[in-house]
Amino acid sequence: MQRAERIVVHTLLVVLLIAVFSDRPFPGTSADAEPSRLEEVLGPADQLVLLHDGKEVQVSAAENGLAWGKQPTARSWSLGAVDVPQLLGNLMDSERFADDRKALQDKVEEQSREFEERFESFREEYGELGRDDPNFATAQGTWQAMTREYQEWQQGTMAIQQKLGAEQVEAAYRELVEAVDIVAEREGVEIVLRFIPVSDPFESDNLERASNQVRERLLIRYPDAVDLTSKVETELGL
Repeated sequence: MQRAERIVVHTLLVVLLIAVFSDRPFPGTSADAEPSRLEEVLGPADQLVLLHDGKEVQVSAAENGLAWGKQPTARSWSLGAVDVPQLLGNLMDSERFADDRKALQDKVEEQSREFEERFESFREEYGELGRDDPNFATAQGTWQAMTREYQEWQQGTMAIQQKLGAEQVEAAYRELVEAVDIVAEREGVEIVLRFIPVSDPFESDNLERASNQVRERLLIRYPDAVDLTSKVETELGL
């Protein structure tokens, strides 16, 4: 090969090498210099193999997170939290629950007034009756029967109110859970915890209630982003 031809070939090789290596970061190149090129070099990849105590750990992409084993629990999970006491209280105060309680309370108050009228009529009729009066035993029996009837009515009314309250709490809880499911699905959250914000004041006037307030506050430190309460509240239409 003549000298002139060798010069041309060498020149072309240099040009090709410059073109190839100028498009790739050299070892020791700062990551800040060309972050987009580094991202292309590092991925995409189906798996990443890491070493831990001399053993290989395969890290792969899972739904909304990372997996590092074949076990269903060997993966990361996205986390959220909801102020359940606040939302449950707001639901119970909403019209669709409060109206039923008010209707029952109105009925209870009406029946209570009927008992009061009966007791007042008895006092007007037998209030001055002495023990030596021949009608005393009859009046006493009537009073005792009315008292038993009133006590039974009170117990029955309390049971009805408790039953309605329990049914409403469960219904409100189910409605809340459904709203949480919708929001969590939309936000890509897989685990949602019940919590009370640390900043909420204690609503207690004794040691036992104060201790319960501490136990109910499951999260002590957390980023604001995990709090889904306002989004769930919007979903509930509150």
